[in-house]
Amino acid sequence: MDSEKINQYKTVYNELYAAMKWKVSDSRTLMAIASIYVMSKKEFRFDAFLQLADRIKARAGFFSPMKSTSRFTTAATLDIKFDRPENQINNLFILYDKLRKAKFSSGVYTYLAASTLLTHIDYRNNEEQMIARAKEIYDGMKQEHPFLTSASDYPLAVLLAYENHNDIIEQMERYYESLSKNGFRKGNDLQFLSHILSLDTNTSAGRLVSRTTTIMDSFRDTGIRPKPMYYPIIGMLSLLPEEQFQMHGISQMFDQLNNEKSFRWQKDMNLITAVSFYVNEKIDNKSLAATTLQTTLESILQAQQAVMIATIASTTAATNAANNSTN
Repeated sequence: MDSEKINQYKTVYNELYAAMKWKVSDSRTLMAIASIYVMSKKEFRFDAFLQLADRIKARAGFFSPMKSTSRFTTAATLDIKFDRPENQINNLFILYDKLRKAKFSSGVYTYLAASTLLTHIDYRNNEEQMIARAKEIYDGMKQEHPFLTSASDYPLAVLLAYENHNDIIEQMERYYESLSKNGFRKGNDLQFLSHILSLDTNTSAGRLVSRTTTIMDSFRDTGIRPKPMYYPIIGMLSLLPEEQFQMHGISQMFDQLNNEKSFRWQKDMNLITAVSFYVNEKIDNKSLAATTLQTTLESILQAQQAVMIATIASTTAATNAANNSTN
């Protein structure tokens, strides 16, 4: 199954690269789009995908991030989530405007938060309440860590808004401090990890911290240095039932991706993709089907992809701006 997933991933990526290498300057964006389709198991139809991206661009304002490469990843997200994705474009922009009115800043992360809202199964029932709750959670994060918390936390704040417990900020802070005492470096990535663990309300905090530390040690034992940027994927693995975590399966996929000519220079992305594929496979396992954990892991995968995509977009924009200033 792992080889089949990777072969599908290569096929979609190669089709995207052949048609879009002049439109998208960072190959990681195309890798992210390919992974979105592979994990959804939805057939990739390039013409329909491109037409959807063009419709998003046409609907966007002149200075909107949806005029740039972000429209492609947004199109992929809508395409896999809805039978008629073109009918959701207007709803995306309506939700964006509602988030802006709630004092979320303008930019790609707010569009990602809008997309997270739009694709959540319960959004139509209480969207106004969830937006207010997401802002409350974000402000709580900002109060605890004013220099770490940024717009990149918007999508996860939306996910946390759907969790029905009042002490979520205190819970996140407990994870942050406990993990920092167990070899994790303080910073935005550790904050993201603590947010992910807070989504599991059924496992004790001590057990989750222990499990997370064990998984980090497994990375080291396999020869993978657990960089802070890997903390979110370590968090995803920590939420799996303990018996379903096998580092060998992840390292095998990681090696396969590293040996592919198209991907060999993107080792960080390859590890994130390998873990995402692994978790995606476990979500489909019968023992997790139709459980709260399955929904939580699907949401975290989406949030992880959202932050990764936005980070790629922002670094690409910064590089382009620097290049333009030297010309």
